[in-house]
Amino acid sequence: MAVAGCTGEVLNPGPIDPSLTRPGQTQPVCGATPSPGSAPMRRLSQDEYRNSLADVMPASVGPTVDTSAATFLPDPISLSYRNNANFLVVSPVLAQQYMDAAEAVAASAVADLTALLPCNPASGEAACADAFIKAFGRKLYRHALSVDDFTHLQAIYARARAAYDFKSGIEFVVAAMLQSPNFLYRVELDTAGGPAVRALTGVELASRLSYLVWQSGPDETLLATAERGELTTAADVEREAGRLLADPRAHRLSNFFEQWMDIDELSGMVRNATTFPGLDPQLPSLLLTESRTFVDAVVFDGDSKLGTLLTAPYTYLNQPLAKHYGYPGVTGAAFQKVSYPGVRGGLFMQGGVVAVHDKETRTSIVRRGLRIRTEVLCQIISAPPPNVNTDLGPVDQGLSQADRLAQHRTNPSCASCHSQMDPIGVGFEGIDAVGRDRAGVPTAGELTLAGDVTGPFADGHELVQKLADSPMVRECFVQQMYRFSMGRKEEPADACSRSRLDERFKNSGGDIRDSIVGLTQTDDFLFRAVTPP
Repeated sequence: MAVAGCTGEVLNPGPIDPSLTRPGQTQPVCGATPSPGSAPMRRLSQDEYRNSLADVMPASVGPTVDTSAATFLPDPISLSYRNNANFLVVSPVLAQQYMDAAEAVAASAVADLTALLPCNPASGEAACADAFIKAFGRKLYRHALSVDDFTHLQAIYARARAAYDFKSGIEFVVAAMLQSPNFLYRVELDTAGGPAVRALTGVELASRLSYLVWQSGPDETLLATAERGELTTAADVEREAGRLLADPRAHRLSNFFEQWMDIDELSGMVRNATTFPGLDPQLPSLLLTESRTFVDAVVFDGDSKLGTLLTAPYTYLNQPLAKHYGYPGVTGAAFQKVSYPGVRGGLFMQGGVVAVHDKETRTSIVRRGLRIRTEVLCQIISAPPPNVNTDLGPVDQGLSQADRLAQHRTNPSCASCHSQMDPIGVGFEGIDAVGRDRAGVPTAGELTLAGDVTGPFADGHELVQKLADSPMVRECFVQQMYRFSMGRKEEPADACSRSRLDERFKNSGGDIRDSIVGLTQTDDFLFRAVTPP
């Protein structure tokens, strides 16, 4: 957004989702037959790639997986998230990186064959290789190998064994598996001549479920349950969803909150040493850990309510971060629960969340306000046009940032967009660009064109309280979770699924854990709109 001005033709704020702004609306009526939206084949995101291997490889291979995955091209961001199926393509560069990673991980995996193999090759190499291919392939591919896949991998082993030795044969097989579409993609294959909508198989549901909750492949219990035909009904899926949520791997769901609030971008935080002297070089990591610990505590150890996530009057600090904030009485390296001494609270007012998109020398009122509009209210602010003119003449540099922005909004073409962002961002001015409390700056603002949260507020704390009480914000949060879980933007065909999920979230009092289970009960999760081959 051009803060200095935007003369020229500036579009009005984009359309607001009608389902979030019509009080007393009539929810879409679900028909007698399932109505799922599209289900494009999804490549594993970088996070899913790492988790999928971490859960099946010996622990000693973990560092090689992390090092290799760190070289991959970054996953593209769409609608705030890095797992949109339509953009997770395999370019020639990424294909080369996958090959390099497969070779490195395979070499590391065979360094200790005892930890990798389900058998002793001394009792028969060929039989042991076959057993490994079937067992390990089932884990990586997330289903039993087809005859063709088994035969193909068996031939790879045989060629490498003949040219080198048993260990090399296994290494070549692992490298081949790691480059297979069966591993790199979450495959759901349709057949010609079938119905337009089909129920997913148990094995397909197992993968959908594990990647929703764990961002990884199914464990042996889930896969075996599916193979026995015990993952076919909505009740079966709900039962297993509860089991997966009780597992520590469910804490990987914090990745959703990190992408939603952009705190996964804190590693790129740079601040001017003159403006902010003496900052702890580990500050970005400390701020990220604060938010991760807080989310885990609320969602998995607490009441899991959205209202608590947004307003809880406490956070989690260790001694270095407490020193940075100026909060006394915290000692040690471990993060511990700390009550806020001032008017602050919840995820939105944590240092890393507020400051992640600030400038090197100052806060960014515009970006802070923009994020509330887009990520919390699910509204659209149009980008400035290419013919924008930033020359508004002299601006009094003695004014506060808020007052300078108010000057900019006297230009009608700027006001149409900036009036939707700036008055929101001002509310967080009580927090500086490194996340600390500050006084003596204006914090009163106003929400406009914001449905049930429209109106003035005194500061960020009052603003967050208004957001936490809002049905509009609750429905936007469900929409954000929907986009992340489905790996795509919502579609008209999703109307029934989204309606049921909104209603469940409302009836649960905004229970986040329950909404994850609720996602597994939707048409979009349990069924598939068939794509003919």
